[in-house]
Amino acid sequence: MEKSRFLAAVMPRLTAIGALTILVAGCNSFALDDGIPNTAPAATVVSNAPPPPQGPLAKRDSGTYPTFDQTLKAANVQIGDDEAAGSEAALSALAAARANGTVTEAEYQRRLAELRRLAAEHAREAEAAIAN
Repeated sequence: MEKSRFLAAVMPRLTAIGALTILVAGCNSFALDDGIPNTAPAATVVSNAPPPPQGPLAKRDSGTYPTFDQTLKAANVQIGDDEAAGSEAALSALAAARANGTVTEAEYQRRLAELRRLAAEHAREAEAAIAN
């Protein structure tokens, strides 16, 4: 009985001390950068360039750059839809003939070499036309 009276008298005090400790610890923050000053370093002048003119920035109409009102032209003549469809059909037919066995491997390789030669020749012609 004596022990329970003692605990009843001491327990609120221990609880209050524990709560006070937690409250005091919550008010104190610790950060790793507390000892580092947050001031900016001094500015260093590296050139004697004149400062930009004071005043508001305004649109400058020089009339030389950029101009977007002209119609843009391609560097070379573009392939048309009908020409692309014809080339696609020819290549698809060649691939189908090879898959079916209608065209021999030698004939396929000959046509493939011809198309690659034509592509390389066209590329050189296009680059020459663009350069001039």
